[in-house]
Parts: sequence; structure tokens; C-alpha cells
Amino acid sequence: MSKSSYKSIYKTALTHKSYDEKHNNERLEFLGDAILSSVISDFLFLEKKNHVEGVLSQKRSIIVGRKHLNLIGEKIIPSDKIISNLKLVPKSVFGNTLEAIIGAIYIDKGLKATKLFIKEYIYNSEYLNSLSDIDFKSQLLTRSQKEKFIIEYRLERKEGLEHAKFFLVSVFINGKKSAEAKASSIKEAEQRASKKIINSVF
Repeated sequence: MSKSSYKSIYKTALTHKSYDEKHNNERLEFLGDAILSSVISDFLFLEKKNHVEGVLSQKRSIIVGRKHLNLIGEKIIPSDKIISNLKLVPKSVFGNTLEAIIGAIYIDKGLKATKLFIKEYIYNSEYLNSLSDIDFKSQLLTRSQKEKFIIEYRLERKEGLEHAKFFLVSVFINGKKSAEAKASSIKEAEQRASKKIINSVF
């Protein structure tokens, strides 16, 4: 990759859509999210040989979870490097930008360098020990696999301004709406709705 392209891809990774509707980091975030999930799955599969699928899913969910990525992003990405028109950069933007940077590293340097970055900053993160081991979405998934029922998450609506957006998510079990919850990210809303089901339905 040329030097100018190198600068461009990382500048794009740091550009929030509030600054530029067309040329922002959302596509890189999409790519980075997929790569991150795949790489973490690979690490867990190879290193946690005695763990069953449900436990691996739970650990992966915590590692790639919004709360964890927000903490890492806020630590390693200076807020003044994020290109936006936001008066205050919310925590979720740091996590999203981190995923976009992963996508940029993958395009610029390839999978090997991306794995090294993910292992150092995310897989071996200092924050993992302090994060709750309770992943309600993974618990619900494990329950569904044992009891043979189908789970579906639906985004019902978005509300609020760009810097203070909320998402309403519903959970359906075998086609029947069982719970709903609202949060500042879709993943967190899914967790909250799953928690309601775990704590009340089962």
C-alpha cells in the first residue's frame, strides 16, 4: 500500500459519520467487527481446548462485547484524533472506531499483523478480569440449544440524536415476543432483554 493510501485508510478509520456522511469509518467498522469475531474465535478454539461450545461463545461475547471494546478504544485512541462534529465523544464511538482501525490494519498490513494487534490489545486486555462473567445472551443461547427453542432478536426502533442514540430491541422465543429492552447500543440492548428472560421466564 502506498504511503498516501496508508494515511487515507487510517484517516477514514478515525472519521465519524457526523463529520462526513459519505466518507466515514462505518464500512471499516463492519469489516473490523467480522475480523475481530473470527480471530477471537480462532484464539479461543486453539487455546481453550477443554471448553465446550457454550463456554467458548460466552467468553467470545465478553471479549468482543461493546463494554470491553469501548474501554480499550477509550484507552488507546485519543479523543482529539477522532474526526467528528460531536461536542462530546461518547464511549460507543471509541469502541466503533477501534473496530474500524482493525479493518484498516487488515487492509493495510494483512491478517498476521491484525492478529498481533488483536492479541495484544483485545484478547490479552487488562479489562477482561474486571468485566462481569455474566453474559445473558450466551446463557440464553446455551439454554435454547439444550431445550430446542428458537431465539430471534429484532431491532424495533432507534431514537435520539446521533451522540445520544438509543436502540429498542425485542427478543422472540419460538416466534413469540418474550422481552424488550433499550440501550445505547444494539448489543447492550440484546443483553438487557436476554437478562429479563433469564431472570423471569426460566
